[in-house]
Amino acid sequence: MTFVLPLILGHRGARAVKTENTLEAFRYACQAGIKWVELDAMLSEDGVVMVFHDETLERLTGKVGRLDEMTAEELQKLSLKSGGKIPTLAEVLDVLKEFGACANIEIKPSRSELARETARKIWQTVCEKGFDDPDRSFFSSFAWDALEETAALAPQIRRGVLVGKKSGDWRSAAEKVKAYSINYDADLLAPELIAEIKNRGYRLMAYTVNDPDRAKQLRSAGVESFFCDDPAAMRKALS
Repeated sequence: MTFVLPLILGHRGARAVKTENTLEAFRYACQAGIKWVELDAMLSEDGVVMVFHDETLERLTGKVGRLDEMTAEELQKLSLKSGGKIPTLAEVLDVLKEFGACANIEIKPSRSELARETARKIWQTVCEKGFDDPDRSFFSSFAWDALEETAALAPQIRRGVLVGKKSGDWRSAAEKVKAYSINYDADLLAPELIAEIKNRGYRLMAYTVNDPDRAKQLRSAGVESFFCDDPAAMRKALS
């Protein structure tokens, strides 16, 4: 297999169609022919890598509390409000392996001091599941020290610096972690910024883009990849 930057990635699997970050969402995306999915990975209280977006549980489960204050076993007994369970990263990678799919793993430490530990545990799981192939795995994070850790642990795996409204200077971070891409909030992308990122030699990925017209506009300006909540629909619109 050779690495090809995908035009479309399924954001949290396919969160517009199935409950985000669940096995059902990833299976749906794969069955719809989406080659790459994006997922969020953080640690449970007992250090198991779980696939979940929020630090707190309330939005998705209705339960008050933090994910990192419950064990993996306790978390997997919870039901998500819109259906499904909280999976481990190991379980998600097993589903992706079934379909020969690839993963953009967002390293999402629940607390800033857990950034490097979270990166290490994710890499350990990736290796245990035989997903340590630079053509099938990709790391991204708003926690740039987590990317620094992956650069030391797994320099062969490409890294994307995530940038949003509250982020600092992506330029120094990207240089420090030897980033492959800049993964930017689509709402913040202007032509001058797109040109700067491309001129610095980085690939440019935009999140979260669900309007085909906006995707076409950004694509013509130089954006190469889009994180989409309904990846199959976006792929069809852009084909």
